[in-house]
Amino acid sequence: MKKNNNKGFTLVELIVVLVILAILAAILVPALLGYIDRAREKQYVLNAKSALTAAQAELSAIYGENGDLDSLTADRKQVIRDTADVPGTSFTIGTVSELKDDTKAEKDNHGCYTIGTALYEEDGYRLFYNGKSWITLPKTDTSTKCTNPITIWSAPAPANP
Repeated sequence: MKKNNNKGFTLVELIVVLVILAILAAILVPALLGYIDRAREKQYVLNAKSALTAAQAELSAIYGENGDLDSLTADRKQVIRDTADVPGTSFTIGTVSELKDDTKAEKDNHGCYTIGTALYEEDGYRLFYNGKSWITLPKTDTSTKCTNPITIWSAPAPANP
């Protein structure tokens, strides 16, 4: 009698293993993709919050210097962008109230130096700050505007050499 020394797997065993792997992949891949999308969305919100904080800090500095919003020059807007260090493609803020003429920073004009609304966009993902929280906007929504808008930046940051 011949001894059978075949120590391999049968075709049926291999197919069963492949089917089990395919079922596991079908279950795990959508869950993993959803996790990645949620993480990306959270990163966009963090970037928007960073930009908002940097802008409010700069407005507070202008208020502390007893300056007016005309002091928010391109250089100061670049400081906001550098401080926030985010890749957003556009960022617009809106103050709580509008600064009248050449009025300097005073107690009565505090709202002119306080951010009430903001609109942040990154990779086509749009976020709107309503004074309390960040809201995700549909890509097709172009009706949401900031009150008393001040555009901080509206183009990608230049590449660093």
